[in-house]
Amino acid sequence: MRTLSLCSNDFIDDDGSVHGVFTFRPEFERDISDRCILSLFDVSGEWSRPYREAGYPVAHIDILNEHCPCDVWDINGMEWLDDNGLCDVWGILAAVPCTDFAASGARWFAAKDADGSTDASVALARHTLAIIEFLRPAWWVIENPVGRLPSLVPDLKEFGPWYFQPCDFGDPYTKKTGLWGEFNRNLKRTPVPPTEGSKIHRMPPSEDRQYLRSITPAGFARAFFEANP
Repeated sequence: MRTLSLCSNDFIDDDGSVHGVFTFRPEFERDISDRCILSLFDVSGEWSRPYREAGYPVAHIDILNEHCPCDVWDINGMEWLDDNGLCDVWGILAAVPCTDFAASGARWFAAKDADGSTDASVALARHTLAIIEFLRPAWWVIENPVGRLPSLVPDLKEFGPWYFQPCDFGDPYTKKTGLWGEFNRNLKRTPVPPTEGSKIHRMPPSEDRQYLRSITPAGFARAFFEANP
């Protein structure tokens, strides 16, 4: 099976084990070694975890990934893709940073607009779309919470949004999240009562608060994978 030269291919799991080879589950015994999944801004690896566990080659590109601090801005042409074994990208997951877009931070929008933070985030979102256009994968998806991303990047409007809550897929809390892209939206829902409420928004300030808030709900990640193999 082909493996990627990206060091992020070696992914450390919850138990501390390093996964540098890929295994197949019985229902995925077809050859998927050429179905590379490009996972952008996925420092936790949770959104792409079902693909990794099923045996797909997964490349995690995130400047905060301590195992391979690659930058999405580095993806700028065929030579870079060739060097990293990413010519045949099957799907793209992109959790574009939401700090300057999420409605929960609206009180700081004016300051972000003035100091250039918003422009930088918009440029990153547009670069993500350029990567998608260049690679033309079988499916792609961009994720962001409720906010101003589509108004600042209007090219996204023809591709969504499609909203979901974690409790729609078995995780008992709420965090309304939008998806834009070309993908199968017929995800199998396993709704549960949101007994934990909006726990993400209630997180107290801490050094890892932003990281914890960004982790993809496991139930949604599994449902997305099953609908978009």
